[in-house]
Amino acid sequence: MNTKTRNTFNSRDTVLVITSFPLHGVHSKYQENFNAVGWHSEKTLISISQTRKVVVLAEKIGKEKDILINKNLLVMRSWRKGNIFSIFRLLPSILMNFSAVKTVFVEFEFNVFGGILPNIEILFLLGLMRLMGKRVVFELHQVITDIKRLVKHINITSPILQAFFNLGLKGYYALVGLVSNSVVVFEEELKTRLSTYIPTNKINTLSLAVIPGKRVNKIMARKKLGLDKKTFVYMLFGFINGYKGIDIAIKNYIKTAPKDSILLVAGGMNPYLKDDAKYIKFYNSIVELIKKDKRIIHTGFVKDSDVPTYFAAADELLLPYEVFMSASGPFSLALSYNTPVRLSESLGNYGHSSDFNQARKIAGLTYEDIFFPLTGEHMFVQTKMAELVIFSNVLAQKRSMENVREQYESLFFPRDFYNTIPFPPLLSVK
Repeated sequence: MNTKTRNTFNSRDTVLVITSFPLHGVHSKYQENFNAVGWHSEKTLISISQTRKVVVLAEKIGKEKDILINKNLLVMRSWRKGNIFSIFRLLPSILMNFSAVKTVFVEFEFNVFGGILPNIEILFLLGLMRLMGKRVVFELHQVITDIKRLVKHINITSPILQAFFNLGLKGYYALVGLVSNSVVVFEEELKTRLSTYIPTNKINTLSLAVIPGKRVNKIMARKKLGLDKKTFVYMLFGFINGYKGIDIAIKNYIKTAPKDSILLVAGGMNPYLKDDAKYIKFYNSIVELIKKDKRIIHTGFVKDSDVPTYFAAADELLLPYEVFMSASGPFSLALSYNTPVRLSESLGNYGHSSDFNQARKIAGLTYEDIFFPLTGEHMFVQTKMAELVIFSNVLAQKRSMENVREQYESLFFPRDFYNTIPFPPLLSVK
């Protein structure tokens, strides 16, 4: 990094972000390795950079070097996933290049940095940042307190190991609260869970920001995908994971769905788990299930450029999740494209978020109109479609990127930011 760039971004008004960030504007073999956090960070940080400077210390992907996304957004490829030494080297890099920056933001889920040791190391790094007088904002994309509920996803079956990891999770959340000035989650239910371990006044509920998606004509979208223009199309979207209930949905579809319908399974392997033997076995079992019914179409991974086409072609997005541990990216996408969406009862606590309930009432929908049980024929219905469109449209407006960006700004730079130091510095950095 040259001196001019360093001087441009090394200021008190800059936000320093440590997270995953995808290759910008590149459609390559690496695109399938983009994770949900990377997808979220790209759109959110580009929006934030409209009003202030942002530096992203991101994971190294392929051969991409440091890049200016725009005049206010610098992405530096600074660490390798699972490499504790590269994460440790972030500290001297920050001190040399961005000593004047006062706000450090981490967008986190448990697989982003590559395992237990890197996750602990990140907290140690943030603790040092606080001791140096920096403001730390930590965004938790997942809040799970019982590993047992994720057996199908992570295959930890031993009760002893489950108890060990549950204890570790609770301790980790407590440490997150200790090293952070503010903690961000994406639904009220997740805040409620986290408040057992972190003071409630530190936890802030934002939303996965919604950006209006490119509109594609439904007839043209279906023609491109080879789908009949009149057949009702249900869609499951996103990486195929154990906790998402995809196997349950497919089995229910085969037994109970209307004959004149299609189930579009638009997603491929989870890039984090593609080398795990147990996960490969699970994924292959899904593929075998799909083969049992010719009405089910499996697309594999969907490129960003094709997402508008799939959401235009679908009549309804289904989220048959078995576990509520994070805000759903596909749900946010459905709002972006005003696509009707229905969720499993396991996600029923989405209703704890006030904007969700307000949108439901404005659309004239009941709880049962939006949430379905994972058993029986209620999953595949074709009712209240107009009302569901209204629901998506209203909630999309409430969760617009403009509104969410303002919420981030208030967390990064609260009213007293320029008058006080967020945490008394014990280490002096010049």
